[in-house]
Amino acid sequence: MEEKKPQELPPCWQPAWFKSFVRGLLWLFYGGPDVRGIEKTPKEGPLIIASTHRSYSDPVILGAFISRPLYYMAKHDLFENSLNAALITSLGAFPVNRENARGSTFRTAMKLLRAGQTVVIFPEGGIVNSLGEQGFKGGIGTLATMSGAAILPVYISGSNTLWDWGHALADSTWLAIRVGDPIPPEGGRGREARERAAERTLEALRRLERDYLAETGEAEAAPSP
Repeated sequence: MEEKKPQELPPCWQPAWFKSFVRGLLWLFYGGPDVRGIEKTPKEGPLIIASTHRSYSDPVILGAFISRPLYYMAKHDLFENSLNAALITSLGAFPVNRENARGSTFRTAMKLLRAGQTVVIFPEGGIVNSLGEQGFKGGIGTLATMSGAAILPVYISGSNTLWDWGHALADSTWLAIRVGDPIPPEGGRGREARERAAERTLEALRRLERDYLAETGEAEAAPSP
């Protein structure tokens, strides 16, 4: 019998030196990001990172501070330009139609998770000003229950202030990253398990947001156009 070859994974060029270089740029541009909880990231095994989304720079920020190679679900519009598509694909992005995230997108994500990789999802469905502003996509629950992957909640604040000189001239750090405890896989694959996984993820993100805002006493800045 012919031996079955392992499936080839999409490209994901994220060497450690490149992550270190980008971290240096972020420290320069943002005046020293305040990063806490990164050590909670599981070092191996399938993982879904559920992150808030405030700026197009969020995937870059996550990739710089999380040591594992990251694959990203990115809106299909970003792949319309061939040069941009080639660049972000090489860095681990794959397209998703936010109106219908099933099909090839779902299969790609499942293939990656079954291979023990990390997939980044922005469950808010796009760049928004505050958590829950445009609802919360429940597809993360489906992906988590079917793959058996843990979910890592990540709260990013201030990534939309890169070109805001008011923040740049302030003494305080204006980019913050908070990583919560991994959410273990739900038992079962039914509707209740999917909804429970999505609800636990949303609550974890809300908890990170509450703790951060209570700590700083500040509201999030509006996203850049």
